[in-house]
Amino acid sequence: MTISIRDLLEQDDFWILLFVLGIFLLNWPLLSLATGEFRIFGYPLILVYILVVWLMIILLTYIFERWIPD
Repeated sequence: MTISIRDLLEQDDFWILLFVLGIFLLNWPLLSLATGEFRIFGYPLILVYILVVWLMIILLTYIFERWIPD
């Protein structure tokens, strides 16, 4: 039995997985890895990390929502 991406995106479990992944990436253990004096384009690494994770979650949500036919 093969599972296509379309079948995976139509399952509610996938949305729960995306939510849990977002919480995990924005929680203490991984967030503490981005602390320090390192800067990217003059911005602290922690701000860049939060922005990238936040935009990644929004982008994945948009892509998955548009992928599912009505």
